[in-house]
Amino acid sequence: MLDKSIQVGIVGLGMIGGSIAKSLTKKGYKVFADDLDKNSLSSALSEGSIDGFLEDLNCNNNFILIFTVPILSASKELLKNKELISKALLVSDALSVKGSLRKEIDKNKINTKNFVLSHPIAGSEKSGYIHSKEDLFKNKIVVVTKLQDSSKTSIDICYGLWDLLGAKTINLNSEDHDKYFSKTSHLPHLIAFALISMISKSDQVQKDIFTGGGLKDFTRIASSDPKMWEDIFLSNQINILKALKRFKSELGELEKLIEDKDSDKINKFIKDAKKFRDSLI
Repeated sequence: MLDKSIQVGIVGLGMIGGSIAKSLTKKGYKVFADDLDKNSLSSALSEGSIDGFLEDLNCNNNFILIFTVPILSASKELLKNKELISKALLVSDALSVKGSLRKEIDKNKINTKNFVLSHPIAGSEKSGYIHSKEDLFKNKIVVVTKLQDSSKTSIDICYGLWDLLGAKTINLNSEDHDKYFSKTSHLPHLIAFALISMISKSDQVQKDIFTGGGLKDFTRIASSDPKMWEDIFLSNQINILKALKRFKSELGELEKLIEDKDSDKINKFIKDAKKFRDSLI
């Protein structure tokens, strides 16, 4: 449990940042935030989700700092808050690509002793503070990435933070993190965007048909925030392109089986995929 005297600063008050703010404020912590969207800040302040803006945080007392901004905005925000970062007990994040974040940390010559990276596997296709929820992280997984010189104190505080928010933590280094999520998150979004794009260009678009059945479920994530996914695709480019190449290979194999009308191998292909899918939690 985090000491109630520890303040929390949040840079980026979208769905993730807003949900952190709502949960911690409800638990009695003092939360301060910054966001380019001043309407989000005003809403959070009037609703009591935050106690003030980031400049109101007392940096002479203990505090932690969390960055929940789009990936390609991280460099600017790190530089802007460099002095605050140097004084924090813990600096963490909620970004879904770690390699690019580490490069920005190094480029800005930021001491990483108090840095422990985080990636909450939570949220939805919705974005913005308006969609934030107090219990967003309950029973969700958060991937924690320790840096080479992350202090034990900062690591313990990071675990304590996510435990306080109701999440379960697992450890993963930044390289494996970006490889895994290129396949399990980034590629599915890419496919959903491409599929909906293809259908939208069809000569026969009947929305009353397309909004039913599996298509709507499968492509739900195509409603995700464009800026966020632009940043992710560019930031994890190499891993995503490798995953896409492997996916095209699987797609090509299935295409060939259908062309050959090989019912036995088609059935086995589907059966093997179903078996693995059914084994997932």
